[in-house]
Amino acid sequence: MTKCIGVLYFSPTNTTKKICMAVALGMGEKNPQILNMTLPDFRAKIIANPNTITAKIDHLVIGSPVHSGKLPLQVLECLKFIKGNEIKTTAIVVYGNRGYGISLHSMVEQLFKNEFNVVTAGTFIGQHSYPDIVPIALGRPDKSDIKKAQEFGIQSLNVTKKLSIQDIPIQIDSFSKSEKYDVIKPTYNKELCIQCGVCAKSCPMGILLPTGKYLNKEAEKQCIGCMACVRVCPKNARIAKVNLAIKVIMKIILGRALKKRKEPFVIISEK
Repeated sequence: MTKCIGVLYFSPTNTTKKICMAVALGMGEKNPQILNMTLPDFRAKIIANPNTITAKIDHLVIGSPVHSGKLPLQVLECLKFIKGNEIKTTAIVVYGNRGYGISLHSMVEQLFKNEFNVVTAGTFIGQHSYPDIVPIALGRPDKSDIKKAQEFGIQSLNVTKKLSIQDIPIQIDSFSKSEKYDVIKPTYNKELCIQCGVCAKSCPMGILLPTGKYLNKEAEKQCIGCMACVRVCPKNARIAKVNLAIKVIMKIILGRALKKRKEPFVIISEK
């Protein structure tokens, strides 16, 4: 029987999406059912229809980026609402080569609470959100990452035994222990802005005007520093920029991530 593969992801810069789609392709599905929770309208739809969002899906691939060693709050909010109904699930987090913290553990823990049948889980590496400041994991996921994601999909397809929460690793550090999210907000240059509105359409928080400015001061506080607007701006009117002191501190904190390439790590239960 042909299985219906679904892909649920939060992916402001499409990095997590690439990994999840590669996993689905490994499962033999070129056109999976897409559930994109990146933008606020669809997240609202998920929350409003928690019992029907995964209907007719046999295996769900769930992916999220890692922010400060944790899952983005927007992802946690969505996952709290969706009913699993024992759907076979593959849980994935994508981090910028520093560390995945408690993100994968938090994801799987919430999925278990909502009765998802998590049979495989994995951590993958994507280009860091601030490559213009600290060039970490540039170009990732690369061909090697995508190949490993596809292989992971092949391995995940026919697994039936459920993982336990004890199977999911945690990397405790100052970032993952803190409830705060360290955010660098994009710098806006109105002189370069052509008011095309692309940044506003891509913002996962829905806090930008077509002019490139924040809706208001309160909206600016909601910025999660994902740099989606920076990635899509055709004129570099929005950029990631910090002063020299912060740049030095970031290089110290992210020193190991700059020097050593980390590889995907997957957890697969016995078939």
